[in-house]
Amino acid sequence: MQKTNKELDSRREAILISGIVEFSTKSYNDASTDEITHRCSISKGLLFHYFGSKRELYFCCLENALERLTSITPEVAAEDFFSILFSTMDMKLRLCSEFQNETRLVNMAAREMGKEVLEGKNRIFKKYLLQVKTRSAQTMSHAVSKLKLKQPAQARQITEALYLYTEAFINRTLELYREKPDEFFAKRDEIQAELKQYLGYMLEGIVKED
Repeated sequence: MQKTNKELDSRREAILISGIVEFSTKSYNDASTDEITHRCSISKGLLFHYFGSKRELYFCCLENALERLTSITPEVAAEDFFSILFSTMDMKLRLCSEFQNETRLVNMAAREMGKEVLEGKNRIFKKYLLQVKTRSAQTMSHAVSKLKLKQPAQARQITEALYLYTEAFINRTLELYREKPDEFFAKRDEIQAELKQYLGYMLEGIVKED
């Protein structure tokens, strides 16, 4: 009896979910296709029918994870600088909390150095990193538009400076918690308070006093 498209899509999705779980806790070389197929109760032949190879499955799992974690969030309705920044961050963190295995997979992939997948995974990261940077820069521009600047003519340079400063803080923080993402989620409020303090130092020199 021929399988329907819905059944075929369901099987493919089950393999992806199982693959994400496996790759979220193990390096590419250590991950087992036997574990992946056992977890979703299919044959290894069926796995390769859908994805061709372990390598291609890995890339599909990584793309799927990044697609979920970088999905476009609704525009923030907040009206002040910090509310815009932190509301956007909160939405991103909610995605990470909702898709925890995907988050762990991305963390694992960032450290993956296996020769078989290194070039491909770097290419995938580059594509999604460009999307994220573009959206983050737009968010910062929106947030800066709410500030009463001492030098409004310098808004573009100020936006870029604040964006680079914020990115440096976030990258430092992500590196600090790369091995312990769950602790990162637990300390979210503490991390945001620290970022707000640091940004406050910069804003003192560029924002008019009320």
